[in-house]
Amino acid sequence: MILKKYLPLFLKQIIYENKSYRRNPAAAFFTLVFPLLFLFMLRIFGNDSVEIDGGTVSRATKYIPMITAFSVIGSSYTGIAMTLTLNRDIGVLKRYKGTPLPLIIFLLGKIAHNTIVSFALAVIIAVIAFAVFDVSLPTNSIASFLLTMILGAATFTSLGIAFTSLIPNSDAAAPMVNASVIPLMFISDVFIPMDSAPNWLNSIAQLFPVRPFSLSLQEVYSPFSSGLTETPENYAILLAWLVIGLIASLKFFSWEPRK
Repeated sequence: MILKKYLPLFLKQIIYENKSYRRNPAAAFFTLVFPLLFLFMLRIFGNDSVEIDGGTVSRATKYIPMITAFSVIGSSYTGIAMTLTLNRDIGVLKRYKGTPLPLIIFLLGKIAHNTIVSFALAVIIAVIAFAVFDVSLPTNSIASFLLTMILGAATFTSLGIAFTSLIPNSDAAAPMVNASVIPLMFISDVFIPMDSAPNWLNSIAQLFPVRPFSLSLQEVYSPFSSGLTETPENYAILLAWLVIGLIASLKFFSWEPRK
């Protein structure tokens, strides 16, 4: 009965989120195109061979999953946190509050839509990587790729929504959001490989969702992968943070500007 009541509303909310997204072409353009600039920067550094677990691969094969992780986190976490904070300050969310739309449907609609956008972004990167850098996604890793993308995008979107409860106003959104995630990217195999980093630093990074997400994508792209995830603990960490993000969002999300 509950599913029958709320499922149509949930699907309509996803459609509405998609329409709102397409009505802001500048944001959509930079969300999808800006990360692609990092792909072509690989040309500057060349495409020589690098060592990974299992053997030797091209530099592009090593960095494409890291660029994908950066792009998905930027779209799901950074983008949603800044957009929601701005909409809260200009009164858009307050108007939502005056409708019969339940908070849980609003949040799930946001998460589902951003997951779709992030997945599309990852596919675009994969296609360009294949066409330009001859980086192929191993066919036996498709299931792992889907699981990693869905779980990762949903996790970072829920955390982005939850983080808005800590942002006092839209002016503070950009510095606070970037300060909360960029340092993690530096120690989580997103900007630079952390193979030679101290164990204690990798252990700290492993507590947060960025490193498990990036490592899972690297495992998916590895030509030496068996197709079955060899590090299920990465998915467990992402799932735990997804639950934390959902609970925090339901408890602390605010429709109205912070005073």
